[in-house]
Amino acid sequence: MSQETYDIVIVGAGAAGCVVASYLAEHTDASIALIEAGDTDRDPFIHIPAGFAKMLAHDRHVWKYETVPQHGTKRAYRSGKVLGGGSSINAMAYVRGQKGDYAAWQDAVGKTGKWSYEDLLPAFMAQEDNDTFHDEYHGINGGLAVQLPKGINKLNQYCLKAFQEYGIPYNPDYNGKSQIGVSPVQSTVGNQRRCSAVDAYLRPHLASGRVILLTGKTVVRILVENKRAVGVELLSKDPERIMAGEVVLSAGSVHSPTILMHSGIGPAEQLRQHGIPVIVDSPEVGENLQDHPMVPVRGYVTGDLGYQAAAHGLGSVKAGLRYLVTKDGPASGNGIETVSHWNPSDFTADPTIQCYHAPIIANQELSPTGDRSGITFELVVLRPKSRGWVRLADSDPTSMPLIHPNFIGEEEDLRAVVGAVRAIRKVMAQESLAPVIEEEIEPGLHIQSDAEIGEWVKRAVTTMWHPVGTCRMGQDARAVVDARLRVRGIERLRVIDASIMPNITSGNTNAPTQALARHATAMLVKDLKRTQAVLV
Repeated sequence: MSQETYDIVIVGAGAAGCVVASYLAEHTDASIALIEAGDTDRDPFIHIPAGFAKMLAHDRHVWKYETVPQHGTKRAYRSGKVLGGGSSINAMAYVRGQKGDYAAWQDAVGKTGKWSYEDLLPAFMAQEDNDTFHDEYHGINGGLAVQLPKGINKLNQYCLKAFQEYGIPYNPDYNGKSQIGVSPVQSTVGNQRRCSAVDAYLRPHLASGRVILLTGKTVVRILVENKRAVGVELLSKDPERIMAGEVVLSAGSVHSPTILMHSGIGPAEQLRQHGIPVIVDSPEVGENLQDHPMVPVRGYVTGDLGYQAAAHGLGSVKAGLRYLVTKDGPASGNGIETVSHWNPSDFTADPTIQCYHAPIIANQELSPTGDRSGITFELVVLRPKSRGWVRLADSDPTSMPLIHPNFIGEEEDLRAVVGAVRAIRKVMAQESLAPVIEEEIEPGLHIQSDAEIGEWVKRAVTTMWHPVGTCRMGQDARAVVDARLRVRGIERLRVIDASIMPNITSGNTNAPTQALARHATAMLVKDLKRTQAVLV
């Protein structure tokens, strides 16, 4: 049997895992193994900002999962399978969410932990290298490059004005004092290259040998002896184990609960149905799944406004060559230069809707559909009430898990989207945008009543691929992890990734995941020092 030993093993080299490994390398003398099921990030499309659309369109570097039927139809459900995880293949939007999101985290842990916005803000600032803002909300000395767009195309400029004409204020910084308003998009791009979690934190520690990276290795279960994690087992023809003094699970909101359940940690009744011996009956492993449902409102626009021509065919080739020569043009950004956050019922209240203004007719992966220029308003429910789950299909760790995000499963979520569709129609009718809108193509003007819009929403809804919550933290006995992200009932095992969020943040989850990973790893280091455990 192949067997190696490290002080700390981290399962998953995504956004969270890269942060965990980097922080441990800087603050301990531990030997560290970082295990990733995917490949390294050598694909050039990873580093070209606009390259994410090509990768997602062809399902490169992803786990090719799908949901159980949502309103009668299965939906694609992807997560990163590459060094850097989602931070290597996402649209690079940098969104922290609202202060109230973290107040709910603090409520979940009570006096047992510190997870308020004020507690997380130092982590956000320590990680950030912002090209524009340096104030009480933003840092400039971290590894994670954050920049505003170097240019805003005309179609998005019209959007900026049209939303203001509708009554939504201009907000230069939705990651500052308030999220409310229409704004330029902040992106994790530096020097016109994607800045993934690998670039931001990990690469120096790989080069120095402080972190040993093992790619193409799939962890199937945690090895537990006497209610203590002692290592991991890998998917292999021959038995292969990696032993550890501490195990950190950073595999994401689908894989972290799946690995726990295959390890005998999960809902006892479900595990027994699959013949998996129960080590810890943890009833909410895999439950509490939350994601941001997204519904696209699309319209054709006049002339060659936007990026439709540059997104495919000869235009795509030209944009690529321009990027290689000058590092500017359409390929140098994520293609979405403006965004708005608002509440359709009250423009002064906390936003319930996020809307990206994509200057193309795009599918879910922001790949162009057709040659005619257009715009896609991506309407996102920021605080969905719907809850779903991730469960095992059987006892085979190579089987696809059952994933039920429960998109628009609650009436309140449906009302939010219907109101947002009506609001976007009013935005498109404003003075700055109406002259260039030629036709609403989805949902289409033949759909008018709330009931008709609601039925269309259920057919059109898809996901922003922001799953969280399946290993939620809390002070209650049903919570999977405690306030220090220790798995209840198992020593020397923690979960540090988006799955620990009790509730989803109001916006893209990449930045909050990186911040929580830093915050949690600082706790881990303190605990190691206090207990004089391995090698600190």
